[in-house]
Amino acid sequence: MRGTQAAMKQQTPEGALLRLALDWLAAKRIFSLRMNAGVLRNPAGRPVQFGVPGQADILAFPRDAMAIVPTWIECKAPGGKQTELQKSFQAKVEAEGHRYFVVRELSELEAAFSDC
Repeated sequence: MRGTQAAMKQQTPEGALLRLALDWLAAKRIFSLRMNAGVLRNPAGRPVQFGVPGQADILAFPRDAMAIVPTWIECKAPGGKQTELQKSFQAKVEAEGHRYFVVRELSELEAAFSDC
């Protein structure tokens, strides 16, 4: 219990929004995945990169009347700004016909999915 309480106290505003967004998507029965990117060291001490630099936090697959459109969601704290890598990733996925949203609060997520 003590470890759980410590983890909750250290949660960032972006982390809290990310958890809230994933819970909201699940409640709406919209299939979504948490997308992680970064570098860790394997047991031999070698760095292992995973994900794509700049990729969004969540990939969701909402259904509308015509199709399933991949939708990327970047969670930001109020006042938070996208990095250049995130902007580049956004441009790439939008060029492929995917949707991309930067959300700073749950109401922005709700508005993005109002047609689902």
